[in-house]
Amino acid sequence: AEDIAYILKQMRRAIVVGERTVGGALDLQKLRIGQSDFFLTVPVSRSLGPLGWGDQTWEGSGVLPCVGTTAEQALEQALAILALRRALPGVIRGLREALQDYYTQVDRVPALLHHLESMDLSSVVSEEDLVTKLNAGLQAVSEDPRLVVRTVTSKETSSGPKAGTKDPLEETPAVPRDENAQRALVDSVFQVSVLPGSVGYLRFDRFVDASVLRTLAPYILKQVWEPL
Repeated sequence: AEDIAYILKQMRRAIVVGERTVGGALDLQKLRIGQSDFFLTVPVSRSLGPLGWGDQTWEGSGVLPCVGTTAEQALEQALAILALRRALPGVIRGLREALQDYYTQVDRVPALLHHLESMDLSSVVSEEDLVTKLNAGLQAVSEDPRLVVRTVTSKETSSGPKAGTKDPLEETPAVPRDENAQRALVDSVFQVSVLPGSVGYLRFDRFVDASVLRTLAPYILKQVWEPL
């Protein structure tokens, strides 16, 4: 069993999940030392490194799993990894479509698509691994730290806020009377920048009532529309 686990792991043909193996010898023999009352237990057979990598072997040290977990949780963990692996083609396909349809740095899209196609995801064993690998690769190729992949938690995918709670996106900010505070409010709600190639970027994080927009209209005109 240890030999099989070791070979499959070293050949990258399996993701080994569970606990570290014992690394016990294939066969032990107890030998008497001369005519004394002392005995020596020694391994009398061994694995010779079936992959041809010198004397590297699992004996003594055991086989270290790719994903460490208890024996009781190993099956559940393995099934979760299989589910993730089945979802990978769809995730990559969705990323390609999103980059082609929405990413404003159009000159960098071909390089990003090539990177996604050539990525080695064989070592990915969790959503966190996948997100880390995707972000590192995409940001390195695009040189754009704003290009971020993240997972959506179960809380974010719930059908809606619990009874008696109010969605924070629906909360209308109070309009301060001070002009400096009003300008600061516009800056906090609207993010504006002009990207290379005269591409305008506008982001707003909250919806506000028409009455609030009317009050803030002069500042929105100056701080948002004029730069664009």
